Amino acid sequence: MIGVLFATEMEAEAFQSRDIPDDVMLKVADEMGLEAARIAAEELVECGATTIINAGVCAALHNRLERGSVYRISTVITEELKAAVNVGVGLGLKKLVSVEEPLYQADRKQELARQYDLVDMEGYAVARVCETHQIPCILLKGVTDFGDTMAKEDIQTHIAPVSETVADAILFVLDGMKSRSKQRGDNQKSVLNLSEGTGGLVKRLHRFTKIEHLIFSLPLLFAGAWLGAGGLPSLPVLLWITLAGLGARTFGMALNRIFDRKIDAINPRTAKREMAAGVLSLKQGYGVAFFGVILYFIACVGLGELVLRLSLFPLIPLTVYSLLKRFTPLCHYGIGVALGFAPLGAFVAASGDLAVSSELIVLCLFTFFWISGFDILYALMDREFDQMHGVKSLPAAIGEKGALTVAAFTHLIAFAFLVLLWMGFGGALPLLSLSVAAVAFGAAYVPTIPITVRFFPISAIAGIAGALVVLLGGIS
Repeated sequence: MIGVLFATEMEAEAFQSRDIPDDVMLKVADEMGLEAARIAAEELVECGATTIINAGVCAALHNRLERGSVYRISTVITEELKAAVNVGVGLGLKKLVSVEEPLYQADRKQELARQYDLVDMEGYAVARVCETHQIPCILLKGVTDFGDTMAKEDIQTHIAPVSETVADAILFVLDGMKSRSKQRGDNQKSVLNLSEGTGGLVKRLHRFTKIEHLIFSLPLLFAGAWLGAGGLPSLPVLLWITLAGLGARTFGMALNRIFDRKIDAINPRTAKREMAAGVLSLKQGYGVAFFGVILYFIACVGLGELVLRLSLFPLIPLTVYSLLKRFTPLCHYGIGVALGFAPLGAFVAASGDLAVSSELIVLCLFTFFWISGFDILYALMDREFDQMHGVKSLPAAIGEKGALTVAAFTHLIAFAFLVLLWMGFGGALPLLSLSVAAVAFGAAYVPTIPITVRFFPISAIAGIAGALVVLLGGIS
């Protein structure tokens, strides 16, 4: 049984109007303050609550936090006792301080802002009760004001809309808890069914690496190699380039899953991924990454001394990309940099020279903007989750409409570079490829097409068509 605790009826009203699941108990404290919250939390425990969600409004201590946003808490403390209770682990979680008296004094706010992010009047009491009874506690706080001289007026103005957002956040968390509970049961069955035998491991590794997504980079590798060789490269060179691409992509995918495993585990959409679900161990994940990077270096050796000397450079963006979502909403352009190295590396491998052509530069720029735009679209599926857990992405930072606008502008630039490539090659077949790419880019913004389909295969179609502008142009 899950208990949801509010300090006031006004804060609870929005959630009460929703379709509350049967396994959720709603409790409103008799009055504001730590003692009233403690009593209400104890009553929830006595009624059988095994998890308590304390939700409501709060004040932000920093202007960098947004009014109307809902934040999950990692640590809560009291102003007087300075005794912290840890209630969450994850990216972007905030530190909360609970006070006995409302915060309206500037000097008091300044002192608290040195260590904490948010302030309320009940969170600590609820967390302490949960800690005493050894049950999970989740604190969700929506910002109505900034604890200044305008706080009273701001609370009255914003408590209703912010409470609506808080209610949505609670339901999102409840859905996630339900999904994880089901996933744990499924995982136990999966571990029993898949842990023994090579076949099960191979299937898990295939799902983990998604080798079929090599189609994103392989045509662009071949296009870069074609430009480098001034025609069709030799078969051994193409094979080494393919192996280098496979190794680099396996390395990058494995690191992405390793770095994001804790985020994936709490995201209902990604909770079934192999590492998040626990059906693939961390050691196995690093083993896949190690295999990928060894395969990559072996291929680089096969491609010659120059490629081997430069081989570390493409691995840098492959490693850094997965970490960018912790620091900047522009993280999507990190994958553009990583994949932009594909045609460049293939060009150097096929030509044995660093003297790049203008066509190659345009191809690399197309690659950068093409995949970056689709990564923005893909992130739309996690917008609410990212906002709640502090994961950086453009949809979380500027909303769905803003992210769609940025992605469309990014793809417009990509298509412009593709037109430049076609103008350099000419010919009917490259023009046909250009037209296919245009249709694919347009389809990416059709609302009725699911985001997953837009990312794959539609994005792959746009990328392949872009590579074919070069390949068919070279033939013609």
